[in-house]
Amino acid sequence: MAMVDYAYSNTRIRVMKSLFLKNRDLEALSRAKNFEDYLTSLKQTQYSGIFSGMEKATIHEIERVLSIDLKKTIDKVMGISPQSCVPFLDAVSKKYQLEYIKLILNSKVGNLSEEEIMSKFFIPEKSTEEFLSRLINLPIEPIDDIIALLCSRYKGLDEFIPESPQLLDILIALDKYYFSELQRSVKYLKRGDKKIASRLISMEIDISNIMIILRSITRGYEIERFIIPNRSSYLTALDEYTPDNVIEFIENLSKTIYGSVLEDVVPIYKRTDSLLYFELALKRFLIEECKKIMKKHQFQLGFILGFLKLKEMEIGNLKAICVGIGESLPSEEIRDLLVF
Repeated sequence: MAMVDYAYSNTRIRVMKSLFLKNRDLEALSRAKNFEDYLTSLKQTQYSGIFSGMEKATIHEIERVLSIDLKKTIDKVMGISPQSCVPFLDAVSKKYQLEYIKLILNSKVGNLSEEEIMSKFFIPEKSTEEFLSRLINLPIEPIDDIIALLCSRYKGLDEFIPESPQLLDILIALDKYYFSELQRSVKYLKRGDKKIASRLISMEIDISNIMIILRSITRGYEIERFIIPNRSSYLTALDEYTPDNVIEFIENLSKTIYGSVLEDVVPIYKRTDSLLYFELALKRFLIEECKKIMKKHQFQLGFILGFLKLKEMEIGNLKAICVGIGESLPSEEIRDLLVF
C-alpha cells in the first residue's frame, strides 16, 4: 500500500501517541496513597475528562472507565484508518469482546448474580448487550448451553472445542478462535502490511504458548490440549516430549528470540516460584518490538498496530496500579507489575 494512504491516519495517531504517559508518570501514580490521590494525578494527564461522570471511586468503577476509554480509542483508530485494513483491525478488536466473555465466564464460577456481574463490567457496544445479558443469565451447567450461545455468535469457534469440554477448554478455545480470525483476515492485506501483521501475530501466539506451556508444567496439564495452533518451529519440537520443569523449558528456549528475556527472570522465579514475572518480561519484550516496528514503518499498518498495543498496555498499567492501591501494596511492588 502506498505511503500516502496512511498519511492522514498515522499523522492523527502520532498526535495521540504523543499523549501517552511517560514512565515517570506511571511511577508517580504508583505512589498514590489512595484512589482519590490516584484520580487527582490522572486528572493532570490526557485522562482528565474520562472520570467526570464516575459516582464512586472503586476498583471496578475505575477499571470500567479505563476499559471504555480503550474501546473508544480502538473505534477512533478504525474510523480514520485506510478502508483496506479495517477488516483486519476489526478482527483485532474481537480480542476485547472475547476478554469480556472470559471474565463473565470466570465470574459465573464464583456464583455471582447478574447484578453483581454487570456491576463489574461495561457493555462494550450496544449490539452485544443482548448477547452478553443472555450469557450472564445462563447457568454454568449444563455447559452445552453456553457453548451453543457462543458458537451462534462466533462462527468457527466449535472447531476449537473438544469433546466433553470443561470451562477451561472454552477459555482456551476463545483464544484459539481469536488467533485463527487474525490469521484468516491477514490474508487480505497488501504485501507489506501482511508481513508486518503476520510477524506481530506470530509473536503474540508464541508468547501465549510459552505461558500455556509454563502453566501446564506447573499444574500438570496436558500441553497439547491447550496449545494455540501455528506455533513457532521450536515450540513444535516440544511435541516429542514434555519438559520436566520450568527451568528445563527455559533452557530449551535459549537460542530463540525469547531466550535471554526469559533467562533474566529465572533468578526471580527461583526466589518467588511465580510465573507472573515471565509473563511481564514477555509483555515488555513485545512492547519493545512494537516500538521498533512503529519507528521503522511510520506510514504502514505496523504503526497503527504498534499504537494499539501500546495503548492496551498503558490501560493495563493504569488498571494494575489501581488494583495495587486497592490491595495496599507498597509502591515498589506496584511498579514491578508495570509494563514499560
